[in-house]
Amino acid sequence: MDAVRGQPLNSALGGIFLALILSMKKLVVLLFIFVAANPHVMFAQKDSTEHAKQRRAGQVADRFVNRFRATLDFGMAWKAFRLSDPSCTHRANGILTESDYERLKLSSRTIENLYIATMNYYYLMNVHDLSLARIDSQSDPDDSSTPNEVKVILKRSKFFQNDDRKLQNANEVGELISTFDQLSALYRKDMPAGAMKSPAWRANQKYLITRSGIDHGGALNGDETFCVPQKTRVFIVDRGLFYFYMVEEGRKMKVAGLGID
Repeated sequence: MDAVRGQPLNSALGGIFLALILSMKKLVVLLFIFVAANPHVMFAQKDSTEHAKQRRAGQVADRFVNRFRATLDFGMAWKAFRLSDPSCTHRANGILTESDYERLKLSSRTIENLYIATMNYYYLMNVHDLSLARIDSQSDPDDSSTPNEVKVILKRSKFFQNDDRKLQNANEVGELISTFDQLSALYRKDMPAGAMKSPAWRANQKYLITRSGIDHGGALNGDETFCVPQKTRVFIVDRGLFYFYMVEEGRKMKVAGLGID
């Protein structure tokens, strides 16, 4: 996920080589001979730059996770590390479809609040549960770790009774945001002392990282989900429950979005 510094090495140096051709033809010949004899040098430089950016992306991801651990608030971490314009992520990575947005006529502020409330609930619920008990490929999901007050809301709320139910208007979207906020507050209240530090948490993080058997590091050329153009590199950073898509913006690594199961 990069912009200014994501251009190819050869295009970045194009102007320099033009000046050398005009004033130092002899040196250019020597450089040509050197590169022709050692083509791996140019590729090594490009690989080194890519690895450096991947490392920086990982550092920012770790800071995001640490901020969430300290605050138990997705919104605070998100606003500190997201792209300058996160509107595409709020829409495309949220729980509504494009037809829903057209029908409901929601403001950008409401869409942002819905995205943050949804992600807060998702991460607080999972941090709570994954800090209490280990999971594995044989685990059967149950609600034994769900706080009783949360169960009451889930049972009574109209938003959790029918997966096919569509939100009817902007007022209902506001109700859903309030419901997510209530649930998040209850998970914070019931959060175990060893949240994101317990042996169960560490084991679960390891399991989540290794379970799929695919490469959870590396980079992509753009990502439509987050409106990242094809020419921009998107760096993937896997931190178990937190799965990041990072972009370089203004020479700083930013979070374009997070993948969730």
